[in-house]
Formats: sequence, structure tokens, C-alpha cells
Amino acid sequence: MSSNIPTFEEVDKHIQSADLSKIQAAVKSGAAAGGTAAAIPNVCGAYQVVKPILLLLAGLPLIPKKWKDAIKAFMGVLDALCP
Repeated sequence: MSSNIPTFEEVDKHIQSADLSKIQAAVKSGAAAGGTAAAIPNVCGAYQVVKPILLLLAGLPLIPKKWKDAIKAFMGVLDALCP
């Protein structure tokens, strides 16, 4: 996937190849443990899966500028957290 705005096909290929079972299992086990601390280690893995979707959304002309700014700010925080 390029560093530019990904195409729908690139995003779909990325999502189709992602192993969500590890993230989903961790969420279930964290919820069973009753705390958010168990979910924190999975934040970066989940972000890497959805990052192409966020990039695509931030590049759509139909999305209002303020929404794009919010998406980009959110991604900036997670990019710093998950290098």
C-alpha cells in the first residue's frame, strides 16, 4: 500500500488479509477480565488494520473538512503511539 491515499481495492485487500481473530479474542478476554488494561496492548494492532480505511475516508471529497481534520488528528495520535 502506498503512502498516498489508498484505493478501495488496496483497502479491501488489506482488510481481507487481516487476521482479526487475534484482536477479537483479546477484546473478549479483556472484557471477561473486566478491565481496559487488557485491551491496551491491542490498540496498535487494531489501528494498523483500520488505518487504510481512515486514510481513504480522510481523502474523500465528500467528507467535510472538519471531519477530515478530526480523522487526521486521531491518526496523528495513534501514529505517535504506534510507530
